[in-house]
Amino acid sequence: MPATETPDYHATYDAAMQNAENRVFHLLHSLEWQLHTEKKTGSIWSMRCNVMDNYIFRYEGRIPNRTCAEVSAMIHPQGLHRSKWDSQSAGTSVVEEISHDTSVILHKTKGRMMGLISPRETLDLCRFAYDPVDGSRSVVMVSVENEKSPKTAGVVRAQTYPTLLMLNPLGDGVKITSIVQGDMHLQGIPQALIDSMMPKGIASFFEDLIKYANKDDTKVSLNHNLTGWCGAHLEN
Repeated sequence: MPATETPDYHATYDAAMQNAENRVFHLLHSLEWQLHTEKKTGSIWSMRCNVMDNYIFRYEGRIPNRTCAEVSAMIHPQGLHRSKWDSQSAGTSVVEEISHDTSVILHKTKGRMMGLISPRETLDLCRFAYDPVDGSRSVVMVSVENEKSPKTAGVVRAQTYPTLLMLNPLGDGVKITSIVQGDMHLQGIPQALIDSMMPKGIASFFEDLIKYANKDDTKVSLNHNLTGWCGAHLEN
């Protein structure tokens, strides 16, 4: 009997990330976005997906009196802050570092809405980028498989479609732009209700972040190495 071959996931990662980057930056400049909700903390735009039977969402907001370096330290899963403010997170862990700017990361989220949304996890290929000219940062994510992280019994392994988060300097603060398309795996729930849950979850995530960033006692250390943003932590 021949030995069972181990899948070479790495061979597919470059193609998966290239497709994800092409997709999100195409969406970023699309003219089809429609304003969904607008609050003081940010605006959410929506677009009907031409591939899946759901919506894609774009968030735009601003964090005043912070630098891109500080906000990136708050967001990065390897940073010291994410667990302190992200109320939806049940933990993040780096499964494998692929290169200096790319990692496979396991994101876990808590159950919500009195159990209607069960705990779930996503296994994501994440590529971080840094522009030394203006200090902007970005990360693109897409679901992948990896033998080092098999599915957890009793936890839904959800799908992350190409996702983007960008941090750009804006005056005395940071502009946040994000593109998200999620698959919530809710059986028997009308799609219209699911589509209404997504923007609420997105808004909650960024409201948590902004609230934490605006606290006077939130001190951010910039001496912690972060995949993809390593070497940029002392700048901008």
